[in-house]
Amino acid sequence: MPEPEKRGDKFTWTYALWLLPWLAPNWLYWLLPTWDWWTIDLIVWVVMLIAIAGSVCINLTLLRWRRLVSLLTAPLLLLVLLRILATAGLTTDNVRFTLTKQTYLAEIERTDRSGGEPRFKTFAWDNTFLEKTYSTLVYDESDEVALPRGEQSTAWQQRVQTSCSEKKECVDLDPGPDESISVRKIGEHFYLLDDSLPNAFP
Repeated sequence: MPEPEKRGDKFTWTYALWLLPWLAPNWLYWLLPTWDWWTIDLIVWVVMLIAIAGSVCINLTLLRWRRLVSLLTAPLLLLVLLRILATAGLTTDNVRFTLTKQTYLAEIERTDRSGGEPRFKTFAWDNTFLEKTYSTLVYDESDEVALPRGEQSTAWQQRVQTSCSEKKECVDLDPGPDESISVRKIGEHFYLLDDSLPNAFP
């Protein structure tokens, strides 16, 4: 005779919703940039770990194996969903850029074009960690920022140096020994420059 199913023990995808508060700051921080998102991320992370650990203990105690498997596979389910959304172009960066593009274009239009040179302007894209910008939105009419490092023209390098010294709008494509630079196109003449520190921590 088969063992009767324990009450409430069933496979469910709803555990994936538990992870949404952890993802939410990645979608919302730029709407409220003055908030301390680093602390918010930490609090959300701790609360989520406590909730998951508590649920694991309860389901183990009650021998609800289906729910336990559902809980442990929820991150994989969410990763698959995020991958599908990314393939369709629905990433946090793409959505944010779509919603704010006109603001950036309006500011660029107010920029003086010196001697007919291609315009170059930068915007802090991520400055939530101790006021340090690790991701920069770059508008480059010449599109030379996307060229492999070292292939930019002398005129481009001079424009960037002038922009950095006069307007404090700096782009460094020559990272230090512990840094990694990546540039990806996000719109017409718009690029995201990411400065990561893969070897900064032991």
